[in-house]
Amino acid sequence: MDDSFSILSLTAEEPCEEAKERGKEVEVKHFVFEDLLDTQEKLVCNCLAVNELFSVYHYLLRKDLRSLFSRKEELSLGCYLAYRGGSLFTFEDFNFKIHSLEEFSLLVEAVEVSSGSSFYFELCNLCELPERTPHEQDVILTLYATSLKRLPPSVHFDQIADENREILKLAVRGNEKATEKLERELGERETERLLAEFRTRPEELFDTCILSTQNLYSIIGIVTSVRKVSVLGKSLYSVGLFSEEVNLTVLAPTSVRVTDGDRIEVSGRMYGVAVF
Repeated sequence: MDDSFSILSLTAEEPCEEAKERGKEVEVKHFVFEDLLDTQEKLVCNCLAVNELFSVYHYLLRKDLRSLFSRKEELSLGCYLAYRGGSLFTFEDFNFKIHSLEEFSLLVEAVEVSSGSSFYFELCNLCELPERTPHEQDVILTLYATSLKRLPPSVHFDQIADENREILKLAVRGNEKATEKLERELGERETERLLAEFRTRPEELFDTCILSTQNLYSIIGIVTSVRKVSVLGKSLYSVGLFSEEVNLTVLAPTSVRVTDGDRIEVSGRMYGVAVF
């Protein structure tokens, strides 16, 4: 089962089984799966709305077995909890990362239209996409938090780090060309300092920062709102967050003792819901 439940301290088995039994069945039509399926196989999902904010998507591989006693074989591929109370973005250039059904994934890389920045997220309702993704597609994104902590207000501004923010992000991920470029422009000693501080205490380099390795995100930002939401008998906390000129939403499994204006650091996985 998918991490979207466990990150939020929720149990997946019962809601996923209920989605399979009572949910609306939708066949995945998107062309990216054409080469992954045999002629007798279908990829389907069962969607069940839990409330006005949450839905469950249970994905199945179904194979028709042609025999004297015709029957169907089903294999559960994953189950996802989708949240529709997140932040709305418009994307283009969708790139689906799935390569085989044995390693089933809904991971997508897409370009945010207004900024040109790439985002990674698991698209919970991929089964609702048309066969061809439109040029621009609205998606609601939410970071499901694995950790969240309050930070002191920023008192130090590192202008060199801020001016080289994007290339520093590449270098800290291990991009050798980015590191070499920094060394040419800033010198080896300054490059070593910036990378060491970025890895150990990014909150001292930047007031706000978004760093990702595919759909694993670490974000420093300013809280803009906090509200309680409920799903499957559990209370969660939906936190609005402003970082690098972007408004984001974080879903946290435990009570968060933060309020508007607080500076926080949060890590987690990014999930998306396409809007039609």
